[in-house]
Amino acid sequence: MIDMKIKTGIATLVAVLMTALAPMTFAQDLTVPQSATDPLVLKIGEGTPDPDMLEVFVADADTAIAGRYFVNETSLTFVPAFGFEAGQTYVAKIGNDGDVQEVPFSLAAAVATQPAKVTAAYPSGDVLPENTLRFYLHFSVPMQPQVAFDYIRLVDEAGVVDAAAFMQFKQELWNEDRTRLTLLIDPGRIKREVSTNVALGPALLEGRRYTLEVNSGWYSADGLSVLPGFAKTFNVTSDLRTRPDLSLWSANAPCTGTRDPLIVTLDRPFDRHLLQRALRVETKTNTEIKGHFEVENMEQQVSFTPLAPWPVEELELLADPTLEDVAGNNFQDLLDHVAGSQDHSPPTIILSISPVECAN
Repeated sequence: MIDMKIKTGIATLVAVLMTALAPMTFAQDLTVPQSATDPLVLKIGEGTPDPDMLEVFVADADTAIAGRYFVNETSLTFVPAFGFEAGQTYVAKIGNDGDVQEVPFSLAAAVATQPAKVTAAYPSGDVLPENTLRFYLHFSVPMQPQVAFDYIRLVDEAGVVDAAAFMQFKQELWNEDRTRLTLLIDPGRIKREVSTNVALGPALLEGRRYTLEVNSGWYSADGLSVLPGFAKTFNVTSDLRTRPDLSLWSANAPCTGTRDPLIVTLDRPFDRHLLQRALRVETKTNTEIKGHFEVENMEQQVSFTPLAPWPVEELELLADPTLEDVAGNNFQDLLDHVAGSQDHSPPTIILSISPVECAN
């Protein structure tokens, strides 16, 4: 029969060993978060959970992150005040009285589904008039706002940056989903005899070569992708200071009974995004022809494909008279106009088109 003292000694030793080994089981009883809003949960096998036995730190930090603790009979739950961040390593410190186990954990960093890049720049031509008014940059993903001009610049052939070329508004000129940015050359640099033009001169000069640069490092709106560098280089020709002339437009005659595209050649390059919504096709009896416009050939041509075959009827291409060319001139007025030169008479600009019957 084992002596009671020996039994007591063995029991004490087992208790000491269990106490010493207990922290080693904590990692197995710890449920780490899988998303930013998930809590950290520590299961407690025996005894009453004590909030002081769990603290969460950013890796290598000395101060525990703020949050709330929730205690029930079998577990201790920690909810961070501001959520866990993907890609950040944290350390859960479990235990007390100097007997602490450290359990590192992290949330997998989110991966960008599509990398950020400039997909297009307009005007797309490599020769532009001296008084070009707007540029458009298209991006593959929404971009971080309010930092555009930290990355965008206009550089001349000598490498000189014109920091005053673009209007820098308090609110940048983005489309709704922040995938298209409008860059507006300061009109004061375009209009002759305006103080800004007199002081600084035109932003673009005929005969010179320029590059619209977008430097690398610009983050996408979700912070998951970084834009690589982009550059559009172009030459500058003489200014464009006449109103668009419909008599210089031409169109093919589409075949009736087909959905062949109507192709219209314009007299100059127009503002791409205004062009896409300023045109429509109707019959002579004012029935709208439904279809889709495509802007082509450096914004000097449009094609229109109808949803239904062309009718045996005279057609009209109607243009909004406020449609602007790349220099901001429209059918009624010039951007840099002489007082009293505006023409507000034409409500719509019309080009007549006669479809033809084509042999099969």
